[in-house]
Amino acid sequence: MSLVALLTVLIFCFGISTNAQDVKSLWFAPGVPITRFQATVTVPSLPSGGGAHGIWPGVENDGAGFVFQAVISDSKSQGAWEFWVEFCCNPNYEASPIKVYPGDSITSTFTLGPAGWTDSWSLSPGSTGRSSGQNSQSGSSSNTFAGTISKALLAIELQDGAAWTFGKVQWGGVAVQAETSSAWCSNK
Repeated sequence: MSLVALLTVLIFCFGISTNAQDVKSLWFAPGVPITRFQATVTVPSLPSGGGAHGIWPGVENDGAGFVFQAVISDSKSQGAWEFWVEFCCNPNYEASPIKVYPGDSITSTFTLGPAGWTDSWSLSPGSTGRSSGQNSQSGSSSNTFAGTISKALLAIELQDGAAWTFGKVQWGGVAVQAETSSAWCSNK
């Protein structure tokens, strides 16, 4: 039986990557199956300028054929942040968006169970959200995916000429659980 190691993010346990779509991501790739990933993000200030801005934690399979992500974006509503859960791109699914406000916090917990993967999320309004009538909310979305989940990501995505104009992105409560019989996070 394999030992399940619960690891909190340490500076030497991650990689940083960018690609042609301008996705800045902090990724955790232990080289063994990931069974749980949790992250909390505080919704940043509203972006200015054109394009689509996105912030999301998510998990990805071995071949990078899909990503299961909890998205905060202005791509559907210019000048406002919205939150939704998405499977991209095989299969492809987007849940109905929920308007969110700077200072709101969203915790996503991706877990592998007998019936596949689930993202259980909770939204806690900040002062701007509360004054706008935002209430605490929670939900979940599930699906089965081909292949092993081998990466957990914290991503900032800029599309269609968007610039990073929304200040700091604050992540917290980040934890990765992976099936392994040896330590995968070491100071190399």
